[in-house]
Amino acid sequence: MKNIALLLFLIIILGSCNISPELQPLPHWEEVNSPYKSSLRGIAAIDSSTCWASGSNGKVILTLDAGKTWFDRSIPSLDSLQFRDIHAFDKDNAIILSAGLPAVIAQTSNGGRDWIISYFSKEKGLFFDAMDFWDKKRGIAFSDAKDSTLYIMTTDDGGEHWKVLADSLCPQVFPQQGGFAASGSCLISYSNGQAIIGLGGPEATILQTDDFGMTWRKSKSPLDAGEASKGNFSFSEYNNQLYVVGGDYLGDSLSINTIAKSEDNGQSWQLIQDTAVAGKYRSSIVQIDEKRIIAVSRTGTSYSLDSGLSWKSIKGNYFSLSKGKNGFVWGSGANGKVARLIWD
Repeated sequence: MKNIALLLFLIIILGSCNISPELQPLPHWEEVNSPYKSSLRGIAAIDSSTCWASGSNGKVILTLDAGKTWFDRSIPSLDSLQFRDIHAFDKDNAIILSAGLPAVIAQTSNGGRDWIISYFSKEKGLFFDAMDFWDKKRGIAFSDAKDSTLYIMTTDDGGEHWKVLADSLCPQVFPQQGGFAASGSCLISYSNGQAIIGLGGPEATILQTDDFGMTWRKSKSPLDAGEASKGNFSFSEYNNQLYVVGGDYLGDSLSINTIAKSEDNGQSWQLIQDTAVAGKYRSSIVQIDEKRIIAVSRTGTSYSLDSGLSWKSIKGNYFSLSKGKNGFVWGSGANGKVARLIWD
């Protein structure tokens, strides 16, 4: 009986201890590349088997079997567009957003076999950077500023109709200031009507709303800015923690301040100084859970197992990340490159 009691005690004690980073499973990329050669900056993970991606040459693709087979779900008449963001609710329902002109938003409810164009504009100055959804009905998208007012649209019917917010409701920014359509994550939405937008250029501007885009507050992050190639590229939110990554997309050697963390919903930011990630341009970041974070760009992959305190690097060059069910992460990149993040 004493031995059994001792064994139970040890199980309880060990179970209550956090596993040190050295003993945790480590990540690597499993390439499941598509047969298409488009630059894939849009990605929407559903689970470990199902994932959408989109990008240049109007390409939209879907896998249902962990990348063994890819279906081309492109819209033939829009093969000149750059679909740099895609949001998917499941294997059947997805929405795509183009950068540049014409500005197009299209949606499907049958796995991409048919698409309905819900927004189309050739208005000069429009350049949409990203969109996101709070739920299956309420969503938001934004374009670079045509003047000194950011251009924001919202939907409350799942993307079937889009409403352009009045200038009086949109935040004031620098003339023609915009975001980076690099990964579809310079805008993210999260709980209770909250959303955050990151811009670049003259300033690493941050814009936040708590009421589904009706009012905004403005601040800035400590990331590199001051030139058109620098600024805030991507956000991730998990349990009220926010991360932002960016730098200079022209190269790591031009980047200094590239990643920061906020524990007070963006009111203040702390630069992360670990040299395994600091100073490295990153275009997309995802916090998988309380401890694990992954950040990527065309120059490499960085990850943390301790809530951003320390970082390491692995092989894998990708533009964009997306987290699906159970925290499963997919990445997409140049020349039809797609991969699944595996932990072992």
